[in-house]
Amino acid sequence: MNQISKNHDTHWNRYYASDDVPMLPSQFSVFVASEFPDADFIVDIGCGNGRDAFFFCKQGYRVVAVDASAAAIESIQDKCGDMAGPLALQCRIDGAGTAEDIRRVLTDNGIEGRGVVYARFFLHAIDQTGEDAFLEVCRAISTLRDVSVAVEFRTVRDKSLPKETPDHFRRYLNPPEFVQNAARFGFRTEYLTEGFGFAKYKSDDAHVARVILAR
Repeated sequence: MNQISKNHDTHWNRYYASDDVPMLPSQFSVFVASEFPDADFIVDIGCGNGRDAFFFCKQGYRVVAVDASAAAIESIQDKCGDMAGPLALQCRIDGAGTAEDIRRVLTDNGIEGRGVVYARFFLHAIDQTGEDAFLEVCRAISTLRDVSVAVEFRTVRDKSLPKETPDHFRRYLNPPEFVQNAARFGFRTEYLTEGFGFAKYKSDDAHVARVILAR
């Protein structure tokens, strides 16, 4: 692991171990639940402290919550206790066995049917190589299950705007470039919108894009 990756992991472990992380479900999670009311499962990539994963569980979905941060996964496991909650999986999106690990969790827990690979505020927290790895994991999962991909990320228009969360690596995406890249992995774009008001948090009204992909 290079120094940038180490610093990245240290930041997120410290962040998710703090008490300052919101637990209310995001606006995007509510949108996705309304778009896919008949889906059977959600794979939440970059799940963080599980705010959206727990929301999806309460809506009746089977949920696999994936994050590279040990602190994030421990937080989810602590919140579950004896209650049924997300199936937490710690792994990096660019790990050699990530798609297989997710497949194993789905299979071992009898999770079948139609699903959604969900990633909110994840793509702009990783570099271009990570984006490619994410799309490859989505492609691999789509060969095993009938899945759509739902993502939300900060766009290039958000770069100079105020931020509420601590400064860390952020890569601002150009939505047309992202959907072009997704097409390289066999995904077509079923829905794309961008703008303000989708992810407001205190003074941070991020300019974001929402994209739904399918194969």
